[in-house]
Amino acid sequence: MRGLYKTLLLFLLACQDQNVLGSKIINGKIADDKLMKYMVSVQKDDDHICGGFLVSKQFVVTHGGCKCDEDGMVVLGTHDLSKPRNKIKEHIESTCKPTTGIGNDIMLIKINSRNPGDLPKEIQLQDPETDVTENEKCQVAGWGPVENDGSVRVDQLRVVDVTVISQKACKDQIPGLRANAICTGGKQGGFCKSDAGGPLVCKGKAVGIATVNDNCSFPGLPNVYIDISKYRSWINRCIEAKKCL
Repeated sequence: MRGLYKTLLLFLLACQDQNVLGSKIINGKIADDKLMKYMVSVQKDDDHICGGFLVSKQFVVTHGGCKCDEDGMVVLGTHDLSKPRNKIKEHIESTCKPTTGIGNDIMLIKINSRNPGDLPKEIQLQDPETDVTENEKCQVAGWGPVENDGSVRVDQLRVVDVTVISQKACKDQIPGLRANAICTGGKQGGFCKSDAGGPLVCKGKAVGIATVNDNCSFPGLPNVYIDISKYRSWINRCIEAKKCL
């Protein structure tokens, strides 16, 4: 009987721990290195500072608050940042933000690759006329820390499945939520700290941009993403012009 009680107690503690830590990619899994090749690590002084994703041979999308400049680099083509194999490093040529909206929503990073044919395949973006639906199953990935204080470095890309929740349900927990936000439930998993800038991927397309999340241990708080469809026309213009506009 004591053995059964001990087993049940360990099970309950494990479930409780999952709820506490479930709002960061700590509870995800290591991503398949054959998938999600569009993922980008934005770096400064060889340190990962935020995520991003390749949308053309010239441009990477990231969060507007990513503190990168022409001294930085983007790393592509690998899920393991500690290994040089297949790692592609590109200098940041310039960065730009749209003239409309909030500056920290989105940023484009312009790269000028000497061998664009070597770059991974970019991810497609959500069509502006297509809405993400409540209860839709999606994924988010990143190299963010696996501890809330950021003390544990992550070199391997991790991914977690998430579920979209309604704007109303999100607003009930996050007052002042803006209309251009997409939310996923926080109990099941999500992103943390330097995962910001990575894509929310639904049905194989990038639909959102992970925002900053410093309170990763808060159980049940939704994760918030910028709806990328609101900036699709601006992104398309920059891609067609091959320069920041």
